[in-house]
Amino acid sequence: MKKDGRPGPSAGVRYHRPKIKPPQLPAGNRLRVRSRYEKECVEYFEEMGIAYKYEPLIILAGRQYRPDFYLPDHDLFIEICGYNHMPFYADRVEQKRQLYACHGMKAVFIVHSGRGSIKDKLRGVLERGAD
Repeated sequence: MKKDGRPGPSAGVRYHRPKIKPPQLPAGNRLRVRSRYEKECVEYFEEMGIAYKYEPLIILAGRQYRPDFYLPDHDLFIEICGYNHMPFYADRVEQKRQLYACHGMKAVFIVHSGRGSIKDKLRGVLERGAD
């Protein structure tokens, strides 16, 4: 059992954890991303001339994280959330929200289900700011 009460491997037992696949989808200037939503974000940032970093490595509370995007001119992290129908995914998103807030980091989580334009959502976020 894990600390949160969910089942997990027995103590001392190591399970093979598959590696996360590298980004495959071509986007922007020699960049590859993991999803169609991220590709649309890259296109928007480049169309608008917005400086961004894709999956920058950050360390919070001793763990490594790779947010989807960091916009240095806005000092803003952007996470694209497309699997919210999966309970474990929604839990992880909530943990990241709390972690970013605890460290005083500006972060926006864009929930996108494929309906509407992700570019419009990004535009709205950047016009409003990340408060």
